[in-house]
Amino acid sequence: MKAQMQACTRARAALSDGSMSPTEESHLFVCGPCRREARLAAAWKALPPLEEVEAAPPVDESFVRGVLARVREDRRRRARNRVGLAAAAALLFFFAAGASQQAASTGIVGAEESYAQMLTPSLDSILPD
Repeated sequence: MKAQMQACTRARAALSDGSMSPTEESHLFVCGPCRREARLAAAWKALPPLEEVEAAPPVDESFVRGVLARVREDRRRRARNRVGLAAAAALLFFFAAGASQQAASTGIVGAEESYAQMLTPSLDSILPD
C-alpha cells in the first residue's frame, strides 16, 4: 500500500509539472484517482483563456439608439396616459360635485310652495294643444 501511495505522489507531482515519464503514465492505467486527476488537468488545459471566453461582443450603436428611442417614447406615452386619466378623474369629480350642489339647491322647497303647486293647476292643463 505504501508503494502505491508513493507512486501516486510521484505521478501527481509529474502531472502538475507537466513532465510525465513512461513509469508515471503507466501508473495512470492502474490508479483510478490519478487517472481522474490527469483527465481534469487535461480538461483545464483544453479550456480557452478567460479573456477569450468572457470577451464582450461588439455593440451595434444603431440598435442601442433604437432601444433608447423606444424607451423614451414609452415613457412619454405613459406620462400622457397618466395626465389624461388624472384630467378625466378631475372632470368627473367636479361634475359630481356640481350635480350634487345643483340637486341640493333645487331640492329644498318650502312647505308653502309645495302645497301651492298642488292646489294651483298649471297652464298646460288648461290650454289646448
